[in-house]
Amino acid sequence: MTTRRFTPRTTRPRGGSPERTVGYKVDPDERRAVQLECVFFGPFRDAVGEKSVYHEVDAEPATVGDLLADLEVTYSDLEGELLADDEKGLAGDTVVTVDERNVGHLDGLETELDEASVVRMIPSVYGG
Repeated sequence: MTTRRFTPRTTRPRGGSPERTVGYKVDPDERRAVQLECVFFGPFRDAVGEKSVYHEVDAEPATVGDLLADLEVTYSDLEGELLADDEKGLAGDTVVTVDERNVGHLDGLETELDEASVVRMIPSVYGG
């Protein structure tokens, strides 16, 4: 059984932005990479430059928190757009689904992912 613990890591500053601590990780001896399909909508798609990508997460079991932290580091335009600054939830009104189920109705950032998971990042849209 994998022992999970929060291990912060610091992202490199880009363009004068302050350093930011992100990431849920497991002990290095217990890591195994998991490749996940990620689908982006709206401004998230613009930030990544593609509708969907396969992204490898170096954690076992991989969680939504692991994936979002890695995506924010990999795609600098996503920095601060997926995870809240306090690491306790999603940024703003971001909706994340795993296999078409809202992570808010599952285990939030601790929702476990496997190789067959499809993760969608969707900005909330308001209007009238």
